[in-house]
Amino acid sequence: MSTKNRIFAEVEAVDLQLLQYSGVNGRYSVRLRSESRIALLSLTGRMINIVSAPHGCGPDFILCRKLPPLDQEITEDGWVFEDTSLTIPFMTRLDLAAAPAFDSDARIGVRDFPGHIRSQINRRLRQPDCAFLKDLEQPLAILSRSIREHLIESAEIPVIGVAGFGPGEVAAGDAALCGMLLTTRCFSFGGRFRMSWFQRLAVEIRRYLHRSGTWGKNWLKYAIDGRMTETQQQFFNAMARDFEGAGEVMVKRIADDEMINGKAFLAGVNLSLDMIQAGVFNK
Repeated sequence: MSTKNRIFAEVEAVDLQLLQYSGVNGRYSVRLRSESRIALLSLTGRMINIVSAPHGCGPDFILCRKLPPLDQEITEDGWVFEDTSLTIPFMTRLDLAAAPAFDSDARIGVRDFPGHIRSQINRRLRQPDCAFLKDLEQPLAILSRSIREHLIESAEIPVIGVAGFGPGEVAAGDAALCGMLLTTRCFSFGGRFRMSWFQRLAVEIRRYLHRSGTWGKNWLKYAIDGRMTETQQQFFNAMARDFEGAGEVMVKRIADDEMINGKAFLAGVNLSLDMIQAGVFNK
């Protein structure tokens, strides 16, 4: 059943993790607003996204059928999340406990190399609108080489070169690292390579979160914890099945997702697939 309120149209879904973790409680302010998204940040930098179509649900997301139009003023400060509800000053209170739950903690296992999707990602990354990723190639190549040479214990310099690098609300380097983390995590659940490598990279990335912007930090934390948006879950489920038609649709949807800097995210996915295909994780 959808939750009704006076200003924001029905709450269609809420991230289960948002309701279960007490650390999300506190005061928030509006830091970004569009027709389909209101991004809130706390004083500690924690993010909550209130979204509507075309976005789906995701980590710490509240999905509404419709958000207030941009010409309707909303108070920027003093939003309070507490006890599974979000109080919007002078407007309304979103009671989220009865809303349908979405679990952003995804445990998707990919066992077989996704040849169809790999080809589709490569084709997408060769398109002109991905030209901005050219500057990211060298930092990613250095990081890849350190991993291939089994020098992950000394990977802090390559990680430094990627974290926070490049353009985007979520910097291109941060988005690529998210792609790497989630891809290797899915393959680790599928039993393709040693979990220790994924854990070590996650530790190194967490050490250098301070080099990333506020948005990038949040998305990297989500990726380290294995939390994904609805679209990312569909993408990795398509990778697990490797159906050509479904893969093509999902590669396009990821690339078009500006909230996660989807084109850079695909570059990170592609880098991990390169190493998996080369047998790096089977040695």
